[in-house]
Amino acid sequence: MYHLNTWLEELSNQFLPPLKLPPKIETVFDILLEKVFTVTGLAKFRTDFTISDIQLRSTCFIEEMKKRGAVFYVLRSIFGFTNHFKMEIGGKTFRFETLPIANFASKYTTKIVDDKELAKRHCKKGSFPIANGQSFWFWQKRKAIQFGRQIGFPLVVKPRGGSVSRHVTTNIQSEIQLEKAIRHAIIYSPAFIVEKFISNASVYRATIIDFNFIVCVRQVSANVVGDGISTIRELIDKKNSDPRRGESHQKQFTLYKIVENEVTKTSLAEKGYGYKTIPQKGEILYLQKDPFLKLGGDLIEVTPNIHKDNLRLFSDLARFFDIRITGIDFLAGNIAVSWKNQPCAILELNSVPSIELHHFPSSGIPTNPAKALADMFFKYYL
Repeated sequence: MYHLNTWLEELSNQFLPPLKLPPKIETVFDILLEKVFTVTGLAKFRTDFTISDIQLRSTCFIEEMKKRGAVFYVLRSIFGFTNHFKMEIGGKTFRFETLPIANFASKYTTKIVDDKELAKRHCKKGSFPIANGQSFWFWQKRKAIQFGRQIGFPLVVKPRGGSVSRHVTTNIQSEIQLEKAIRHAIIYSPAFIVEKFISNASVYRATIIDFNFIVCVRQVSANVVGDGISTIRELIDKKNSDPRRGESHQKQFTLYKIVENEVTKTSLAEKGYGYKTIPQKGEILYLQKDPFLKLGGDLIEVTPNIHKDNLRLFSDLARFFDIRITGIDFLAGNIAVSWKNQPCAILELNSVPSIELHHFPSSGIPTNPAKALADMFFKYYL
């Protein structure tokens, strides 16, 4: 089933000029639109929402701002709660979607950040490390395959828009896999990117707020660690019983239960293992090839280990895009090693990052980007 909303959004982004309105004009439009929905009864602002009703990134910010006296309302339509919020603080009312990102303070629109192709071009202008790649439309599948053949396998295919690794395929090793990955990507978006895959590297998510607050986690593929006693089946069940792990549709979780599928069976079979196998103590078994959270991946907090050159890279990147809050997906072998001394790439940026990743890692000491975001709010909004 095609994602009609993302298709329409992508097409409008590509063929309509970007519109950046003055903050006051934007607020007037927001209020008028709000009046239309509330007066007609199609939607209403509510205070009786729970953490299961909204995205966890919004919950983190809301809880921090409540400590500072803010009152929140969430717009609830006839279809359920939305990502549109109204906040009252200091005698003033503010409206935002998901998170307040202070985009009015930037000389660019968020389009240049969230569009993977535009972000790649802008990174290239600033001489930031990027993977060799190119964007294509859904009718250019043959051209995309030729390009993939030209730059060589392994490859990555991902939708040009979107986030949280939706419809992304990594480590593509053949033309057959490439064709399948392209079909998978265009279900989500009419445009997609084919780029070089960097082997033996980890995916890191850095969040930068107001240029100088920087935190980072490493994403790890779904796995279990042997204890020398339990079977693989028991290890999976034990990890899935962790109360911090939820089902993929539950908004109040960052970590999710391990998904078992053909990739899992293949990974075990390659080692000659089955679910009744008892791995050695300390042996790590990866049950998925991609480090996606919805597949049961882990998040390891690595902020204390970031090399100073990498901290500078992230800060410089945020300044180059002139964006007050951003999430950066960074591919590298080791975050503790300077980006100048290893193969690495800026994969993408997000203007509304998943700050909850840093609040609820599977291991390591949690950090608090929600507090930094609240500080930023008081700096730019009040």
